[in-house]
Amino acid sequence: MRFSDWIFNMGVTKGRVLGVFVSTEAVFLADLEPLSEEGRFRVRQAREEKWRGKGAPWENAAVFSENLMRICMTYGLSYDKISMCLPRELFFIYEREFPAMEREELEAAARWDIETNVPFAEGMYWPGFGKYGTDEPRLELAALPVEYGRGLVEAMAAAGLGVQGLTVTPTRFAFCREDSRILWHDAEVELSAPVLRQTWTEEFSAALYAALRVYRPSVGVEFLPREERPAQVRFWRWAGNGLVACTFAVAAVCFARNVWLISAAETQTENLRQEYALEKRTRENMAALVDRTAALGDTETALRRLSSERRSWYAVLSLLGTVAVDGVYLTEFDVQEDGALLCGGCATDYGRLVAYLERLGDEATLREKPILKESEVDSRGELRFKLQLRF
Repeated sequence: MRFSDWIFNMGVTKGRVLGVFVSTEAVFLADLEPLSEEGRFRVRQAREEKWRGKGAPWENAAVFSENLMRICMTYGLSYDKISMCLPRELFFIYEREFPAMEREELEAAARWDIETNVPFAEGMYWPGFGKYGTDEPRLELAALPVEYGRGLVEAMAAAGLGVQGLTVTPTRFAFCREDSRILWHDAEVELSAPVLRQTWTEEFSAALYAALRVYRPSVGVEFLPREERPAQVRFWRWAGNGLVACTFAVAAVCFARNVWLISAAETQTENLRQEYALEKRTRENMAALVDRTAALGDTETALRRLSSERRSWYAVLSLLGTVAVDGVYLTEFDVQEDGALLCGGCATDYGRLVAYLERLGDEATLREKPILKESEVDSRGELRFKLQLRF
């Protein structure tokens, strides 16, 4: 129980979550509230707001956050708890199947796999992994560039919006629509009368999926680190909680002081007796701890060296797949003895080939400019070429 619960109209948004799906042209909102029965929810409002700013919403985070706060205040939507869902084109996504292991081991293995495969520099992305159902055998691993993650979250926090989650649009929605309700795993969602009169699109499903993830965090992919979630506290709630905390603190101090005065002499004597008894054991434990620390340092050094030496061919092929020019195609690859990658392909003319070389030359992943080893026009009029790339 919080102090704000005693104030009239302060708890109207208690438990409600606003799911937000952001596309390049519009923002889709689903205001979700839990019902009294466990696992049952209701969509109070579902709204689509056209985006009229310049560029995509995530490219102008401050304007987007101010518009979202204005929409929430206009229609009475909850903004204390917001869960965001972004389109898949912002992420680097792939799937991987891991053997059965404990949650901590699985998280460590997934993070290691992401670090060795993503085409982003260390510290410049937020990693995430998860699956969309308990019976799914494969995990979806992804990475979000930090400018689209932290920048958006910080702008929303500055506008007074409380961000609780950040996820990606799923490949499929595990929803089952039955008249005026939606079934999702073990959750049952009712649609209010105003929502039933609207056309329920896939974008609204993405917003609902983001909101439900606050109550079912084990399903789906989460990208917002817990330490990045802004602390959003209203004045009355802060004052009430502070008053309650101070009261408990004073009572605890008084109680602890009385207990300490009663048992101080006995405790001091017992501590001295234990110090003499445990002195030898403490020295042995400290020596063992020093040895284990040294071993862990050697292991960490070896892992860092292995990570720096290891080439991720998945990232190389991903780069070659994203750099494209119409009329230029790669048809063969060969790894040379010196570590260079020899790529063969064809082009419709020299102009398109030159444009392709210029695009490759702008990529920071390459250690040096691409080298055109050979080129010739075959009997069918196609320009055949071979490039040498060094990563």
